[in-house]
Amino acid sequence: MAAIKEFETFGKQAQVLRVNDNLFPVYIVKGEKNFLIDSGVTARAKVFHERIEKALKETSPLGNQRIDTLLLTHTHWDHTGAAYYLQQIYGFNVMASRRGVQLLEKQKVIGFIDRLNQEYKSMVKEVSDTKFDRLDKLEGVSGGDTIRVDAENYFEVIETPGHTRCAVSYLLRPDNVLFMGDSAGLLEKDGSIKPIFLSSYSEYEDSLRKLMSLEVEAMAFPHNRFLTGKDKVKKYLQDSLARTQEVKEAILKILKDEKDITKIAETLYQQEFPITSIMGPKEAMMINLEAMVKAVAHEV
Repeated sequence: MAAIKEFETFGKQAQVLRVNDNLFPVYIVKGEKNFLIDSGVTARAKVFHERIEKALKETSPLGNQRIDTLLLTHTHWDHTGAAYYLQQIYGFNVMASRRGVQLLEKQKVIGFIDRLNQEYKSMVKEVSDTKFDRLDKLEGVSGGDTIRVDAENYFEVIETPGHTRCAVSYLLRPDNVLFMGDSAGLLEKDGSIKPIFLSSYSEYEDSLRKLMSLEVEAMAFPHNRFLTGKDKVKKYLQDSLARTQEVKEAILKILKDEKDITKIAETLYQQEFPITSIMGPKEAMMINLEAMVKAVAHEV
């Protein structure tokens, strides 16, 4: 099997770096300040550090070789897990939605994120001492805010709840590269789409439609894939919306005969999510599926 390419560049000005990983890639946007978008899992923290260092040294030999700010799309364990380890190295600021900041200040949330990451480390037989803990320098952002990268480039913050209540997306202008976390679903390596409306079905669908209204040249998925080309992006978002509506109808059909949320989640997993490339802890997967069932049951 060919070795994974450690990083690659995207964007018209090649200022977007994809730090590769089989399941949890992270992204760097370079400028006067360098931004990391999401941090991946604790189990990959040391690998990410090595690849970030290599990517910045090779692409900016005379420029800024640090991460100045971490942008979080939301606070799930697989998007925040390596943040503590990397912040100890770089001392970066952390930006997230205002609700996301509130969550990351709660010890219960901190402990839960770390527990799921430690369970994942056990699953993949990772024996490092990496952990998730309280983050410093937290700053909340809201929809409509802009975050300056340099004189020509900036992020537009877009509120995209539905996957979580704290979810936001970042659109890099003027290249129109979208960092949307899981707000547009999971694009599997085989091309299938898995909707992930955990906090609200209606908000998730509204967020998808909001993203469809934007001019987007590339989608930077936090798992598996990177999608380039305006037409491909448009088709993906249309397909994601259609698939989301299909899964909603599947849940409604099951709800006619079964009211036990856990049993419905098990059925949903077998029928609609039989194979997933993001095999996290069983607890996390069931929490997600049960949340999707509740989202439909409470709103439709």
